[in-house]
Amino acid sequence: MAIALNMTAASELAVLRALERAGKRKLPHSERDRLNDLLLKGVLPWEIYTHRRLVDPSDLDKALANAWDLPAAVGFSEELISALDSYARTLLASGHAFNRDDLQRVLARR
Repeated sequence: MAIALNMTAASELAVLRALERAGKRKLPHSERDRLNDLLLKGVLPWEIYTHRRLVDPSDLDKALANAWDLPAAVGFSEELISALDSYARTLLASGHAFNRDDLQRVLARR
């Protein structure tokens, strides 16, 4: 049970970090003040993408570049990384916020 819980928590951290990186990636100078305002208002760093325009599906590779390097380095399987990547891409393309229950459903399907 503890190993499954730890893997769920580690997966959650990996997805949140990927979303945070994607939300801040290639932020135009014109939006940096807006980003700082959002952070000051309590928007969590991994939710920034929900306040920006949707990520075009053709830009998802760029938005998530290197996002899965650390999970791979600590031993996440390719299957797990693929599932997490798919979930993160869905969120970025739709603008929906991260949801722990949704992530658990994703993990249960693999």
